[in-house]
Amino acid sequence: MKHHYRWLRPLLAASLLTLGFGARAQQLWRPFRPGLIYAYESPTATPAGMYVTKGIYTLRLDSAYVTAAGDSAWAFNRVMRETQGRTPGESYTNRFRKSRNNLFGQRLLWEPGSSEFTLETITEGTAQIGNTLRLRPRAPVASTWVANSALGINATLSSRGLQMVNGQADTVATITLSSGPVVRLSRRFGLIEGPQWLALSNSPGQWTATQLPVALPQSPYSPLRLFDLQPGDELGYTDDPIAITPFSCSLGQILRKVLTKTQTSDSLVYTYLEQSKYTYSGAPGCGPAAGTQNSSIATRRWALALRTGQSNQFQFMPLLTGEYRLTASGITLSLGVVQLQPGGGGCVGDQRLVYDNLYTYGANNGTFGHVPDLYTQVHFSSALGLGPIGNNSVFLTYYRRTRSGVTTTCGSPSTFVNLLPSRAAQAAALATLHPNPAAEAATLTLAQPARAGQTLRLTDALGRAVWQASVAAGQTALTVPLAEQPAGLYLLHLSGSNGSKATWKLIHE
Repeated sequence: MKHHYRWLRPLLAASLLTLGFGARAQQLWRPFRPGLIYAYESPTATPAGMYVTKGIYTLRLDSAYVTAAGDSAWAFNRVMRETQGRTPGESYTNRFRKSRNNLFGQRLLWEPGSSEFTLETITEGTAQIGNTLRLRPRAPVASTWVANSALGINATLSSRGLQMVNGQADTVATITLSSGPVVRLSRRFGLIEGPQWLALSNSPGQWTATQLPVALPQSPYSPLRLFDLQPGDELGYTDDPIAITPFSCSLGQILRKVLTKTQTSDSLVYTYLEQSKYTYSGAPGCGPAAGTQNSSIATRRWALALRTGQSNQFQFMPLLTGEYRLTASGITLSLGVVQLQPGGGGCVGDQRLVYDNLYTYGANNGTFGHVPDLYTQVHFSSALGLGPIGNNSVFLTYYRRTRSGVTTTCGSPSTFVNLLPSRAAQAAALATLHPNPAAEAATLTLAQPARAGQTLRLTDALGRAVWQASVAAGQTALTVPLAEQPAGLYLLHLSGSNGSKATWKLIHE
């Protein structure tokens, strides 16, 4: 049937297009978007102790709901706040409390149909008084509005124009508050500058975005950035435990060598060999007698989920700055990305991603707090991707890694010369071959059940394959037939689909 009102179609299409652009414009000027990780740094950071006074603070909108007034609301991730107003990662952060307020507030409000947003903090006893900040990035340039009626603070849209935002060109609105702080909003990338804790007076610290907002797989918390290793890479650690005696009790060296790397669309799995050597001084007040002890070679595993960052070996990952998780031993806290004093990082650099444990401490001015345990910290480097690089007594002091045929070494390998001494020893840690010499057959007994995709191959002294078989996942004992082969020296090769290889010499009588 023909429609008799064709002349309405262009008008209807134009109306829908206008509505679409209006919704898109409101979406574009939003200060934060749910699920993305935002990173900020204070430009006024100054050296203090081991770390500089500010690191890189990360945060994220985690939940959405509608308020009783009908506003759309997005809540930031919950954090531990330092009771003296510092941020995690500063040198002197020493007492934390659970909080719903993040670096720029507790939640973001938007009234549907409007072009303004409100950041909001909530009152938390005497630690923080609730505040609101109204933002109008689409207001006419030079216009003024009430930003916070309780404090009598006005806001003026000082400018709006094209600027570079962390390498990307975008329109930026600059909002100046009558009390002094400045807020800058990018049309596509949200809040790029604002006052710490949403403090609107008394010259609060200004924080500036250090990168574009990204999902976790593109962030500094990505497993692919924290663990960028290949089979054959070596990692050497020095363990210098803090002793309560005036003497040094022990000094340890720990060497790891990556065996395999398996990456799927959702997971990253490494296996590696590890061996340690400890030298004991035998000094008064120390436990073991003087001497040196080597551990046996062990095969260990790291496994991480690429989309969520979760890991059974590192259960605190991927907590953002100030985020915490209750564990059997207490509270695990992320200090975020901290910055060491220049030149203090050695092989692992000055910038670290740090996780810590907290324990409950006695009352201070009538309030209880949670205090960091410096000896349980775990450090990572997003820039280097060397996995865990240590804590306050164990630190990575040597690595050798190969990329595109180029080998890079930092530190001295001579310190670890007697650890993981040979390929034979490494193969022995994976499996045992018995009997050897053998007459009719030999059995390869694996230390760990076989993984899918592994193959076993027997070659003669000239390198020719004389027998091979696929290994079923879960197998631990593999029989190698020899009855039809001439007597002599053979090599037995166990290969994985991820490129891993191990070889054993086998003598056939």
